[in-house]
Amino acid sequence: MATLGAKALTRIAAASQSGFGTAASLGTATGEILFNDAVGIVDLGVTVDLGETTSVGKRTAIQAGRVTVTGKNPIVTIAESPASLRTLPLIFDAIGASTSGTASPYTWTWSPTQGDVDTPVFYSLLVGDGVQKYLVTDAIPTEITMSADASGLLQTGVTFAATNVASSVLAFATALPSQPMLAGRLLKMATDTNFPDKSGTGATDYDDVLSFNLSISTGMAMVNALDASLTSATAGFLGSLDATLTVTVASNSNATTTFPITSLGAQKYLRLYGTTTDSFGVWILGSWVVENVVPISSEQDGLIVNEVTLRLAYDTTSGKSLEVIVDSPLATAP
Repeated sequence: MATLGAKALTRIAAASQSGFGTAASLGTATGEILFNDAVGIVDLGVTVDLGETTSVGKRTAIQAGRVTVTGKNPIVTIAESPASLRTLPLIFDAIGASTSGTASPYTWTWSPTQGDVDTPVFYSLLVGDGVQKYLVTDAIPTEITMSADASGLLQTGVTFAATNVASSVLAFATALPSQPMLAGRLLKMATDTNFPDKSGTGATDYDDVLSFNLSISTGMAMVNALDASLTSATAGFLGSLDATLTVTVASNSNATTTFPITSLGAQKYLRLYGTTTDSFGVWILGSWVVENVVPISSEQDGLIVNEVTLRLAYDTTSGKSLEVIVDSPLATAP
């Protein structure tokens, strides 16, 4: 009897490549297992010209011998799931994060260059559903999401663009190191008068945030060129860096002073951060403009709440727009 794949067996392993076009050597001792409780979607991204516009005088428009594959642009989507502070840095490593520290926790900092582009690090992903396994090569994040509320853990999702997906017999890494998770209730937000820093110098804590959703468009995309190949020639920062932050805040006097309806278009410096009891943590530091305020938008846990939407904005004073810092037990990328 055939064995059916089960969600409980779904695994995703990641390892950095030495360069574009060179798959990483994933195996039992190589690669980091990404924690996720949602099945990732692998879209082969194959486009086909069926030759429908070429008439050969037959009643059937499509002639089997005239079908042509015109391109391959695979996409791997990993739905939001609890973020391990061990493997979360790998997403940002792929788009130019740096690491520092000589002992755990190690600090991974993604501070995208504003006047130039950063050098991407391509990843190989081994994806399995318990029965089938596929090796995805040259993967690079194009969209990153993070969210949290008081009822669970910090969540993260990511969409990877890639060049190739192939069936694989490679083995998953067998080591499962400690994976610190961050409870949503340990996160908080602070406002600042200038671009915030990790230490919170000059920042004022704001205690009325009930949840947040962050969506980052990295600007990274695959380059499709006439290079004698159906797969992408490379990847580059083809679009602008963009992000949207939505925060749900209690409808109280603090909301009317920090996020009043008159603040539409105003610049805000926000510091979203949280640490675990063993000193691992996340800091989201950014310069934003208020795009929308929905006062008395709904009720949550018995409270009337306001929803505030902010867009990422370049800050001319600091020369920055966004930084994501993760203190992690991971010293180096696999």
